[in-house]
Amino acid sequence: MHLENRTSIPISLRDLLDREYWIIERNSLVRSKVKVYFDRLSDWKVIIRWKNGKHPFSGFCSPSKKLIIVAVSPKNIYPLICRFTVGTRKVPGGYKYDFETVTFKDAKDLVRFIFLHEFSHLLDYCRGLKMGFKQCKANRFAIANFK
Repeated sequence: MHLENRTSIPISLRDLLDREYWIIERNSLVRSKVKVYFDRLSDWKVIIRWKNGKHPFSGFCSPSKKLIIVAVSPKNIYPLICRFTVGTRKVPGGYKYDFETVTFKDAKDLVRFIFLHEFSHLLDYCRGLKMGFKQCKANRFAIANFK
């Protein structure tokens, strides 16, 4: 993977990009270690850019373009506290979301977290899983590997 930083944030994701094994969820109860084959990811690009708009960040994973985009707002004030959905549970009358709160001390932390979230989607794609509706799983992956 090649990193293209279009911001003034001094960041390196080398420790994440060079990691050979990742712990992933097989289902909600089972976790396992998978090997990442770098030759399959050599033509992928990670772009870090500034984001305009009202949201503090965004991320995007496109297997067809072999691209992960991480965007953060230059207007963010740190420490930045965000709540992420990590699951749902059945309650009388419907479902209730479970959240986990993460505090980012600076833009580097936020970029790393968003990258991990999008990388989870990439790992699912490499395993042949559908990309849609896996936000909670990707959030759990990012939280587990961010801490």
